[in-house]
Amino acid sequence: MGSEFSPEKIEQLKVKVGKEIKEVLDELRDDAPKAYEGVAAATGGALGYGASFAALFYGGTVGLSAAGITSGLGVAGGIVGGGMVAGVGVLAAPVAIGAVAFYAIAKKRRKAKETAAIARAIENLYAIQERLMANAEYFREQLAALEVIIEDLEKRLGGGGTGMVSVS
Repeated sequence: MGSEFSPEKIEQLKVKVGKEIKEVLDELRDDAPKAYEGVAAATGGALGYGASFAALFYGGTVGLSAAGITSGLGVAGGIVGGGMVAGVGVLAAPVAIGAVAFYAIAKKRRKAKETAAIARAIENLYAIQERLMANAEYFREQLAALEVIIEDLEKRLGGGGTGMVSVS
């Protein structure tokens, strides 16, 4: 059994534990990377656009006159054995490829950061849970809430929810 506490001390500890749990969850929310895949896709698309624009500008008769654009599209289309219409597709490809590639990279990095943040939160919550276990008879509600939170976070990580305690 744990040490004896006065009702006031128990209430103070419950408030303190509640604040600690809230801090851990707030830190998790703040650490979780923001959705920046859209910015990455736009950046990749812009880089692809720059490459396509340069290819159009310098590909045929240099310039953006009607002759320059049509000859640039014709040269680009010639790469795949087509004409100007095929050139539109050839010049659009770097934009799409850049956007998709940058999006995929950003998504992978975000997932790694999110996983690390969840793992830190679980570690912090286990530390709180361990402290409460010394006096479990006073903190049944907090332990039950912690178990639910930890199991939820572990599921987000792909784990099976291996909470340390079972509060009955």
